[in-house]
Amino acid sequence: MLCSILFKSDLTDLAVCVKNAWKNYGHWWKSITVLHDINITVPTGIIYGLLGPSGCGKTTLLRCIAGRLELNRGEVIVLGKRPGSHGHEVPGRSVGYMPQETALYKNFSISEMLHHFGRLHNMSRKDILAREDFLISFLDLPSRSRNVSQLSGGQQRRVSLACALLQQPQLLILDEPTVGVDPLLREKFLY
Repeated sequence: MLCSILFKSDLTDLAVCVKNAWKNYGHWWKSITVLHDINITVPTGIIYGLLGPSGCGKTTLLRCIAGRLELNRGEVIVLGKRPGSHGHEVPGRSVGYMPQETALYKNFSISEMLHHFGRLHNMSRKDILAREDFLISFLDLPSRSRNVSQLSGGQQRRVSLACALLQQPQLLILDEPTVGVDPLLREKFLY
């Protein structure tokens, strides 16, 4: 409710608002609480990082924000609405999400991978091709015809990042974005 009040009063322009978030896995008689009363507000235009040890719930929280997972209790508001609400493009075109593990079709070429995601976001062929050219150059990817299975782990991470950036999302969610990416590309992307 507090997130809704913040948006209605227009006190701040928030990209993400999480209030009293709880997430449990398992059943009532044997469950593990991963998120325990989490509160976060992220203004638009800000780079926000989640730091913590392995298994503390960072990925779970990011999946809830991206609309891939629902909380047991609490509220998540992304770009002014709850993820999955009618007419909202979260999950979808408004959010670019790069998961911790690459989620790529290994038998696709780089180009086929980008076109697949572009079609999922209802992008025109012309727009997909323009973004493909830019992203291949920006992320220093090999030939667009190379199969994903032939790429190194770092190159596959860059293709995954290209898929997240393809539709020029309003919000970009990156889970462990620099794992397996060379230091020069990290610097280019983050700065």
